[in-house]
Amino acid sequence: MKPSQIALFTILCVAGASAQVHDGYNYEESGVKPYTMLDPLTFTDGHRVHNLKDWPLRRAQILQLFEENVYGRTPASSHVRLSATLDESDASALNGIAIRRQVALQLPSPSPATAAQYRNLPRVLHLLIYLPAKATHPVPLVLGLNFAGNPSVNSDPGILLTPIWTRHPSATSDAPDTAPSYTHDPAPASSRGTQSSEWQVDEILARGYGFATIYYGDIEPDNPAGIASSIRPLFFAPGQTAPLPDEWGAFGAWAWGLSRALDYFQTVPQVDGSRIAVTGHSRLGKTADWAAAQDTRFAMILSTESGKAGQSLLRRSLGEDIRHLEDSFPYWFCANFKQWIGREKELPVDGNLLLSLLAPRPLYVASAEGDRWSDPRGEFLSAADVGRVYALFGKRGLETTQMPQVDHPIQHDVAYHIRTGKHDVTAFDWNAYLDFMDAQWKRQQP
Repeated sequence: MKPSQIALFTILCVAGASAQVHDGYNYEESGVKPYTMLDPLTFTDGHRVHNLKDWPLRRAQILQLFEENVYGRTPASSHVRLSATLDESDASALNGIAIRRQVALQLPSPSPATAAQYRNLPRVLHLLIYLPAKATHPVPLVLGLNFAGNPSVNSDPGILLTPIWTRHPSATSDAPDTAPSYTHDPAPASSRGTQSSEWQVDEILARGYGFATIYYGDIEPDNPAGIASSIRPLFFAPGQTAPLPDEWGAFGAWAWGLSRALDYFQTVPQVDGSRIAVTGHSRLGKTADWAAAQDTRFAMILSTESGKAGQSLLRRSLGEDIRHLEDSFPYWFCANFKQWIGREKELPVDGNLLLSLLAPRPLYVASAEGDRWSDPRGEFLSAADVGRVYALFGKRGLETTQMPQVDHPIQHDVAYHIRTGKHDVTAFDWNAYLDFMDAQWKRQQP
C-alpha cells in the first residue's frame, strides 16, 4: 500500500473517534428552542397505551414510522440465512486465553441483470470470533461492526488481512458513478490493533464473554458510491435498478449484516444464542440500535454516542441536525428522510421512540462530556423517558430526570453514563458495559 493510501487508511480508522465541531450550530443549552418530546405510549390518533396488551400495536406503529421516514424498509426477500465456511481457527490464540475462528459468510448470487449493472457486489462477510479458551459451557457474546477492518480490533497477528475500502487520493467526487475512486485492498499489516482500545477484546474474554465482529465495509462501503458494492442490490425486485424511496439505506444494510451474523451464532454450540449483545459506536451505534429494533433476538444493546437520528433527540436544536445528516450522508437513510430537513419538530419519530423499540431488553446508553455534536443531554433524556415503556414489563428505567455526574453510571434495566472525554469508545465504557452484562446475566465478576 502506498504511503498516501496508508495515510488515508489512518484517517478512516480515527474518523469514528474524532470529536466534531461545526460552525453555525448550537452547542449551548440556552440556545435550545422549546420543543415537545414525542410520547411512545400514545398512538398517532391520540389513543393511549394503557397496559402491556396495548404495546405490540404501538410498537409496530413506531417501527413502521421509522421504516417510512428514517431508516427505510428492509426487503422481506433479504431474510435469508448465509452459508458459513471456516477460513481459519486457532485453539490457543491471544497467548492461550482464546479460541479464534474466522468465518466467511457467503452472500447470495445476484441476478444476471443486477450483476450487469453492479459489477462489484460483495461476495462474503468476514466474521472474526474469539471465545474464552477455558469455557466449559455456551458463552454469551458481544457482536459489533468495526470501522477499519478486522485486524484493527486487536494486534493478534493471526487475524486475516481482509480487504478494506480506501478513498483514492486523486478522487474529486463521491457521486455514485465514481466508485473507481475507492480501492478495495487488503488492510495493511500496520493496521493491526489500531482500534484495540475501542474494543478491549482481552477484557471481554477475561469476563467470560465471547466477542465477534465484521468490517462494516464488507456489507456496504461507507461512501455515496457505496451502493455499487453493497448487499442491497442483491435483493432488488425483478426490473428494479435503485432503492425505492422507503427502502433501506446503508443503516438498514449494516443492520442486516448483524442479523445474519446472529443467524450463524444460533448454530454454534459454544455460543449461547439467547444472550447475544449488540454494540456499536457513533454511526455504528445507530446501526446497533436499528438492528435490535428490527431483530428482537438481540438480547442486549450497548450503544455508545449514537447521536442524532440515533438515541439522541432531533427535536432538541443542539448539535447535528437533519440538514447536516442529509448533506453529508444521504445514503445512510431512506430517500424519504430528506423531506424532514428543517422540520425536525414535525418528524413523527425521535430517539426516545427508537429506544422504546428495544424494551424490555437490557439497554445501555453511553455519552461523552466532550461530544456536544451528539447532544449528550438529548441521549440522556431519551434514556430517561423510555423507562415508562420498560415499566410496562415490570423493568426498571433510570428512575431519575437528573443527569448523573460525569463518570458515575446509573445501571438498572436501562443504564446510562456520561464520561469524561470525547466522541470515542474507551476502557471506561467497556468496564461499565461488562459490569452491566454481569449484573443482567447473573455472572460474578472476577
